[in-house]
Amino acid sequence: MQARRLKSPQEYLDAIKISTIAFVGRCDLEKAPAAIEEELSKSDGSLEYWGSFTDDGVMTSHMLNNIYHILFDGRIVLSGGVGNVSSLPEYRRQGGIREIFREKFADMLGRGFVFSALYPFSHEYYRKFGYELCCAPMRQTFEVKDLKEFPCPYRVRMHNPGECIQPFKDVYQKFILGKNMAIVRSERQWGWIDGSAFKDNIYRYLLSDDTGVHAYVVIRSEGRGEERKAVLKDFAWDSKAAFYGILGFLYRLSAQYSRVEAVFPDEIDMRQILSEPYRVKQQVDTHGMFRVVDVPRALTLMRHPKGAGSYRIAVRDAFLPQNTVTYAVSFDNGVACSVERTDDESDLSLDVTTLAPLVMGYAPLSTLCMRPDVEVHGNREVLSSVFVKKDCYFADY
Repeated sequence: MQARRLKSPQEYLDAIKISTIAFVGRCDLEKAPAAIEEELSKSDGSLEYWGSFTDDGVMTSHMLNNIYHILFDGRIVLSGGVGNVSSLPEYRRQGGIREIFREKFADMLGRGFVFSALYPFSHEYYRKFGYELCCAPMRQTFEVKDLKEFPCPYRVRMHNPGECIQPFKDVYQKFILGKNMAIVRSERQWGWIDGSAFKDNIYRYLLSDDTGVHAYVVIRSEGRGEERKAVLKDFAWDSKAAFYGILGFLYRLSAQYSRVEAVFPDEIDMRQILSEPYRVKQQVDTHGMFRVVDVPRALTLMRHPKGAGSYRIAVRDAFLPQNTVTYAVSFDNGVACSVERTDDESDLSLDVTTLAPLVMGYAPLSTLCMRPDVEVHGNREVLSSVFVKKDCYFADY
């Protein structure tokens, strides 16, 4: 098997055929070429097609690599986003997907990517490629009637398709500050909140006062009759008052919806906010995975503790052997001063799968050290101050 980035509209069409067969979907092959040409004409370079081929040139597997910029400890870094992982049934278990990952990771490493992310059909399957769970958000459902006490002193305006979305961008940029994994959306990546109130039951609202826009909420209607609920597809606010403004506005929708469903950032626990916790339903969604593509770069960019210190960390990476190194890291006043290879014994050894949740701050060392691949050999106090729980928010699909 050989793998590479796809180059031509015909190869893109072959890739779409593979995905359609693999996911038992439908595709109008007469209209597909024109749709591909239109997509390429509008492309901002943030979407790549990859494929694997037999020795005689037959495409057997396909994968998308979406290019994102995400926040990582106060910096904006490159991350890939994997999608449409698919193989023709007659070529499965022949290494096509594995070869795409191998070539794609090497390519990404050379182009400055620090991370890669995906939403898996199976976490176990993608661990083979170095990914690990970094996102388990709380899906919260609560009753509209319990929002009666929240004020909404803002002017509320419904946003219509085709109107300028800059006010959404401005609030969102403030909202995601300090949240690891949050996507700094490109123009194309803002398209996921598109939709018509009349055709798609998607409603976008801006909340503003004389000083500007302070919040927005995008609502998707689900269900019928008394079971209809307002699903918050996207939202952002710039203050506690603006968050309360969203809740107050949602109360105005009590004639249409009985419940609200939302996946808020981790710090929002509606049991602590609403008067009756019994009416708040919560469900943990086991979701997105990340993998570190460039280990020394991630360690260099990672926020470190105040004061000075050092540690040695040994990483094993089956797919990117250049990452399989013991790194000696020294830091001072919150930043890494040096990240160098060393032959000395490590303080911490682990597989690259565990490194992503560790550096992202999805879980602290005290939690992840219980994993079978993690061994702490010494310097535990410094390691525990370096690898801590952080604010994370990964919500784009």
